[in-house]
Amino acid sequence: MRCLPVFIILLLLIPSAASAAQPETKDDAALASFYDNAKRTLQRHWAKSLCCPEDAWCCSHDEGK
Repeated sequence: MRCLPVFIILLLLIPSAASAAQPETKDDAALASFYDNAKRTLQRHWAKSLCCPEDAWCCSHDEGK
């Protein structure tokens, strides 16, 4: 009887695993690109926020990217 809940959970996970294995569509690729751009922008702003006002030169090396 202890295995019954585990078996039911595994049965519920099988359909979600099948959908995760499907190939990406054009929309998925565009969304991944959007998330990559957002992550890169947040990392750049995070790095700039770590600079002290007296060390402003540490932020200027990233401006050309």
